[in-house]
Amino acid sequence: MIHTPWPNLQIVAQSRGLVDPYLPQNAPLFRGEEAFDAAVTGRARWSKPSPEPALDADFEAVLLDSLAKNAALMSALAHELARKIGDFYGAGEVPVLVAILRAGVPVAALLSQILEEKWGETVPVRAFSLFYGLGWDELALETIVAQFPHRPLLFVDGWTSGGNVAIELNRAFGEWKRAEKPDFARGEHPRLAVLCDPRGKADFSAVRSDVFVPSACFTAPETLGFSRGFALGEDEMFGVYEFPRGHLKPHWVKEWLDVLGVAPAPIPPDFAGEIEPTPPGVRIHINEVVRALINRDPREIWLCDAEKTARERLAPLLHLARLRGVPVRFERAEPRRWGAIAVAPMA
Repeated sequence: MIHTPWPNLQIVAQSRGLVDPYLPQNAPLFRGEEAFDAAVTGRARWSKPSPEPALDADFEAVLLDSLAKNAALMSALAHELARKIGDFYGAGEVPVLVAILRAGVPVAALLSQILEEKWGETVPVRAFSLFYGLGWDELALETIVAQFPHRPLLFVDGWTSGGNVAIELNRAFGEWKRAEKPDFARGEHPRLAVLCDPRGKADFSAVRSDVFVPSACFTAPETLGFSRGFALGEDEMFGVYEFPRGHLKPHWVKEWLDVLGVAPAPIPPDFAGEIEPTPPGVRIHINEVVRALINRDPREIWLCDAEKTARERLAPLLHLARLRGVPVRFERAEPRRWGAIAVAPMA
């Protein structure tokens, strides 16, 4: 079993051994920007896990401070999302939460605790990999369905942006049905739950606006214990590298889970107004921008906020940008036109 500090979570993937992502000699095991060349598609694009940025000694304090400042809002979003899920699923239909690695794990952890209290029974949580242009890990999903043959599955991610996860879920499910595999969707489509859904791509969400979620800043060696998944052979379950346990910071996980004990804050309003098409080569929405700072090479970051406001609201993002040497531009109008509070033109 793949070790992780998250409670009630089983990772459905195959371990490909212990690797320290911070050792220079292991760099070739992780992908770079070459994987996103237009000529590289499908399995080849996802044949290596994403890299892990080296953090400095100050990042932990910045992150934990942001978690504390956002705890009431995260509590509100988690409880609102759980309420919508609880209203949908009736008695005897408690779903299995299937977290999409990696952003789905922290959200599924919050949901499982709230829903277990509501339903009075354990809400199983599993996690597997899904990639745009490749699909989900078929063998992993078959394993999950075999474990819970009579329960619906609810896929959980952290947020949506352009809708790639929803697109891929539906495409992969179409192939699943054509192969006459068990219908875990009860004759409907696979359902997706997220905290933030700016463009209305998910089935369940707490808010339809671009809201910073501090767990977007979680790095895998410190909070998961293993790498992002990566594709192997056609008939193999996706793999992960396990990371040395000495890198883990379980108190980061605890601080995240403890947000449920904080009185919920008011939820921000949904985004209102026209959304212009996003130009190519731009990573859009705040949490996707954070992930780009962690595992891609953005050219620069554009924020709607003034610098003073950003230092208060988005300190972890600014810290990561400084570590990566990525310029940040403040008071930009473009993100708002695209329905976002942050965007990242990519290299």
